[in-house]
Amino acid sequence: MKKTLVMIGLCAILLSMPTLLAFPTTQNHFLLSSPSPVSDGTFAGGLGRGHWGNGGFNIDKVYAYMNGIYTSGVYTKISAEINNVYNEKIGEISAIISYKIIIGHTQNNLGLRAPIIGFLMRNQNNQFVGRIMSMYGSAPHMWGYFIPNV
Repeated sequence: MKKTLVMIGLCAILLSMPTLLAFPTTQNHFLLSSPSPVSDGTFAGGLGRGHWGNGGFNIDKVYAYMNGIYTSGVYTKISAEINNVYNEKIGEISAIISYKIIIGHTQNNLGLRAPIIGFLMRNQNNQFVGRIMSMYGSAPHMWGYFIPNV
């Protein structure tokens, strides 16, 4: 019964994505608001393509870099800027990482938002690798490093 309810909820999220993308908004969501001044540390990562081999994850192509802050507790919340390969800001990302699920949104420089959902493939030693759903093509990888405040 529990698996059935989880699958129904996941299907509802996937079915509502075209509706969410059709009506972009600039309003802040209470769960995924802008970065708070209190953080557990800094966050650095990237978006691109990679593959598993030689005992780890190998990056093949980088589309964008991310840097920002994170807070942790029951779930880990990241708030970061997204920069292109020329180090120009192209947007922001806010996401919640809970166990094996990544859910959140990206926002471009014009203020338009797009939801993201994905899953973690590895999360250990202050590093993570996951995949996020894409609007077209195959899903890109998302990786990052958490650097705790000392």
